[in-house]
Amino acid sequence: MAQKLSTRKRPDREVKRTKVERKLESSVFDQPTMFVLSKLIKKGLITSVDYPVATGKEADVFRATCSDGSFFAIKIFRIETSLFWKMREYMEGDPRFYGISSNKLQIILAWTRKEFRNLQLCRDAMVHVPKPIFADRNVLVMEFLGEKGVPFSTLGQTGSENPEKDLESILLDMKKMYKANFVHSDISEFNIMMTDLGPYIIDVGQGVLLAHPQSRKFLVRDIANILAYFKKCGIEKDEGKVLDYVTGKANLLPE
Repeated sequence: MAQKLSTRKRPDREVKRTKVERKLESSVFDQPTMFVLSKLIKKGLITSVDYPVATGKEADVFRATCSDGSFFAIKIFRIETSLFWKMREYMEGDPRFYGISSNKLQIILAWTRKEFRNLQLCRDAMVHVPKPIFADRNVLVMEFLGEKGVPFSTLGQTGSENPEKDLESILLDMKKMYKANFVHSDISEFNIMMTDLGPYIIDVGQGVLLAHPQSRKFLVRDIANILAYFKKCGIEKDEGKVLDYVTGKANLLPE
């Protein structure tokens, strides 16, 4: 039987938007987080937090305006709703976080520091990632990847105009990461932004050092994921040969 449509007056678009924003606010803007954001404004690092540009299971990313009219991206990790138990797989075995507490709050605060350090490591290795600016508690401030205040799209959203060139750039960045003793551990078309300067790798929080007991497994998975995407674009490469290239056993990317 067909469902009878409600005759009640529906809320207008503005009310719906407000409800969504309130729900988002309640999930990420707790009092300690608001204190950190207030501190950023008092320091003159930003003048306002504008609107969300991306949402995820563990965090939301917002555009923030700076005093000179430029922008930062602010990533706020959720304290209450994060799947923090999944984070432990990427932290246990990382010598930088030896002895980390099993307390939910402490894990998420450590995860924020971890992503900041991972971004620094990648930038030092000349990998295309956002520049880290500041981290405090569950708040991470980084370079805004966009044009005129509008964020760039991910590879999964926009596709690639030059798949061969873009794949080469991504694999070269993975090679640079590996040389710096680092593995991203979650590379896919959804964690790559297509900027005017080419692909930029984002969401490096789960990245691990090669000392991590599962770093090899994560690397193999990263390669399989990215090659599977570009196979849909008509580019096929041998996973084993690409692994040799990324790990430095082969100097040239296989044809």
